[in-house]
Amino acid sequence: MGICGIIAEYDPLHNGHAWQLKEARRLTGADLVICSISGSFTQRGMPALLSAHTRAAMALHAGADLALQPPFSYSVCNGERFALGGVTLLKRAGADALCFGVEPAGLPYIWEAADILEKNDGAFRRRLRALLDSGLSFPKAQGEALADILRLQDPGLLAQPNTALAICYARANIRLQAGLTLYPVPRSGQYHDEALPGPDMLPSATAVRKAALAGRWEQVQAAMPAAAFALMREAFAAGKYHPPAALDALLRWNLRQQRDFSMLPDLSEGIENRLHMSASALTREDMIQAVKSKRYSHARISRLLTHALIGTDGRRLSALPEYGYVLGFRGNASHVLKKAEKEGFPFLPSAIKDASGEEMALDIRADDLWRLGAGQPFGGIFREKPVIV
Repeated sequence: MGICGIIAEYDPLHNGHAWQLKEARRLTGADLVICSISGSFTQRGMPALLSAHTRAAMALHAGADLALQPPFSYSVCNGERFALGGVTLLKRAGADALCFGVEPAGLPYIWEAADILEKNDGAFRRRLRALLDSGLSFPKAQGEALADILRLQDPGLLAQPNTALAICYARANIRLQAGLTLYPVPRSGQYHDEALPGPDMLPSATAVRKAALAGRWEQVQAAMPAAAFALMREAFAAGKYHPPAALDALLRWNLRQQRDFSMLPDLSEGIENRLHMSASALTREDMIQAVKSKRYSHARISRLLTHALIGTDGRRLSALPEYGYVLGFRGNASHVLKKAEKEGFPFLPSAIKDASGEEMALDIRADDLWRLGAGQPFGGIFREKPVIV
């Protein structure tokens, strides 16, 4: 049985995502399509607008057969760890293929770039160091160093968001010896466009979120599959969504209490010594701007602020996921979960109340904080049941 995996956030699922789900099944001929979907917070460190279970339901109605969630620390992290987490979950669930979006110009170079990074090429390392020393952020420096080694005319080509993640997926496939066949799908439009495009163009999730929060529901409806739109309207009507700024005051208070940020994950070049500069800002965006520089990217600062809020101790994180959550499934995918459990990798329907490990403790805190911002009761991570379509 062929199984294709997709690593996603679907916050929310829009027409571009629905098209990719269909394209994944067409390109791979897979019997099942499995999605690894980020939980309460997204890769850029922001709380998700919609709950993981709502987004899983959107995916299932759009054609996915199984929706899984990695632990928190594999959602809010750099691209390398994000990819390792997603590929591990999908491989454990039996996937033999991986489909992902990529900017068309970067598509031909994914495999070569991944190979250079995994071999830790000496010429690449020297060029990367020089670019970092010039003050570039790591993503930009890595993209430009790869472009130099591959003799590409556009130095920013491999630093584009989807292309950079695609390279991470290819690297994870090599490092984990996962043996997945990779199916990149050219993406149209810009990843973080804030305006919804015309009817012939695919939207960005950023633009859909912005329109929904502004109450422009006709535009949102045009950008989403009917079932996903209905689920989003239902969540908003019930107040089960997280406004982007809902935790800003708590984050500010938390930063003013902390004096030592040295235990946070993904630290380098003294970035932890700048975080105290954000404590006097009123909004999350202002907090990020207070710390941000040419060397430290917006996304990296945002992730660190979230880890400070959650209380992540980077020294205690696992190298690879040791479990995942089942967000939802179609009946024909239930055997996948049984097979994974037999092979010693648990996909849990909910968190375990007496959990003692660091990873699940983070999951529980992240879920409670999301619910605090959404005005929902705590402890939902213990009660929520998988969506069955």
